[in-house]
Amino acid sequence: MVAMEPVRKKAKTSIDFCVVTFGEAMIRFQPLEHTKPQLPQKFLRSVGGDELNVAVALSLLGVKSKWVSVVPKGPLGQAVMSCSEISPLLHISGLTNVEGDLGIFTVLPESKSVHYQRSFSAFARCADQLRWPVELGDASTASWFHVSGITPLLGDPAKKSWLAALQQARHLGLPTSLDLNWRKQLGTLSDLWSIVMPVLDTLELLILSVDQLQGLAELLGTDLSAADDDAFFAVMSRLQQKVKCRRVAMCRKTRDEGIQCRWSLMVEADIQCKSAPIYHVPKDECGGGSAWAAGIIIALQDEPQQSQQLIKALRHADLVAALCQNTEGDFSHVTVADLRAAEASIAAGTGEWGVWETKPHHSQLSQLSHVPKSPKSLPSTSIEVTLEKMKKASLLAIFRVKGSAQVAIDRGVELAQMGVKAMEVTIDSPDWKEILSGLRERLDSDVLLGIGTVMDDTVSEVAVAQSLGASFALSPIDPIGFIDVCKSLGVLAVPSAFTSNECWSMHRRGARLIKLFHAGLTSPMILKHMLDIKPLGDHLNILPSGSVSPKNASGWLK
Repeated sequence: MVAMEPVRKKAKTSIDFCVVTFGEAMIRFQPLEHTKPQLPQKFLRSVGGDELNVAVALSLLGVKSKWVSVVPKGPLGQAVMSCSEISPLLHISGLTNVEGDLGIFTVLPESKSVHYQRSFSAFARCADQLRWPVELGDASTASWFHVSGITPLLGDPAKKSWLAALQQARHLGLPTSLDLNWRKQLGTLSDLWSIVMPVLDTLELLILSVDQLQGLAELLGTDLSAADDDAFFAVMSRLQQKVKCRRVAMCRKTRDEGIQCRWSLMVEADIQCKSAPIYHVPKDECGGGSAWAAGIIIALQDEPQQSQQLIKALRHADLVAALCQNTEGDFSHVTVADLRAAEASIAAGTGEWGVWETKPHHSQLSQLSHVPKSPKSLPSTSIEVTLEKMKKASLLAIFRVKGSAQVAIDRGVELAQMGVKAMEVTIDSPDWKEILSGLRERLDSDVLLGIGTVMDDTVSEVAVAQSLGASFALSPIDPIGFIDVCKSLGVLAVPSAFTSNECWSMHRRGARLIKLFHAGLTSPMILKHMLDIKPLGDHLNILPSGSVSPKNASGWLK
């Protein structure tokens, strides 16, 4: 417990930021084998949709997100609704029990195309029934609005709702991003551009692809015969000045022998920014653009002004997109911890996360089979690793901070230098998010960080803590849903118990470490006698807490 000076004003953190997205969800079918189309095939089935993908990616990166849509009744609609289980920070809203179909798209490798079946989807028919003053709330509940150019081409109801949503966002003064994402199967680029032109001057960010920029250059009568970054910058700058949006960004990708090189361009007024290239080997062609959009939205929330800050924002988005495409499925599984680990592997040149700053040699690619899975993919592995590290640490330092966050961070650095390998920041500390993220930035990765004092109404904060670098969470009670939420996030749950029956009940529900609270009401000898009984001693891991002091600590550690 650390005593601090008076509380100061809270710094803005990702939990104060809420992004609303709007669009259709679909079911994707993609053949896993390249055979003749008339032959039986195995398919990958996944739920996706550009705006839903963005919301999922944001939530896993620690940002509150709300996806607004129209979801039909039935098992496919239920599959979409189950996406809210991915993260406590993801909320699904809109019309969620409507008669109708769910859109389907099928990848056709033989023709290198995609076939859409969405004309009669519930979204295409009923999107105009959404009430945007309700869905967007006010500026205190929504911080950013994101849409794509897919939605207004899905029919009149969808276009009407899309325009109404943007009008409401403008009324609220919400920063808005538009990923043009033109799909020729839905209409011409000219048709789409005529729809979006009236709203472009309200945009914080317009996201384009190379093909879309080339098409717009032709529409606007601008020469783009060259296909290099300088030529792209020139057209992007003219476009930004013409439509009067704040920023125009474009993702660039090239592919050579299966290795993808990606980098990004951005213009804002007279600033032109270009990120350094990242090399990786995609396992899935879908989802990268959505992940990039999520990455750039997060990076722009801090209002970067200088060229170097914008380059850093582009790099953040590029890395999120690369890591997303290194796994299969529409959804990104990337967390803040993954980003930190990937950046470290890039700096070290190990390629451990399948990303490099220079094109990898074939010998390096052979190591990709050993790339560790994201903690989101293998939560049980992540939990067991944390448990073993906690055992080795032997001591847990608790920060219950009522004053300066910076002093708390400095104290944590001092404790780490003294050999403390596990630290808990209680979430009743006013600046706990700033303290946790600050400690994670300054401490080595072998120092475990977590949160404490989780209660029934704060279980959702575990996802936020995980995105800021926490690998465990403690509670003085057994909060509702606490163990399950922690398990889904790959976070070690440490609920509290006092009796052998309470401990065993938590063990049955998956608790790998249990806090004995209040330890001062029992003794090391009583705990030893309890753990001498098999199978209690074989399965229970106990962390005594409460009235543990330097005088009696050795007794508890025996």
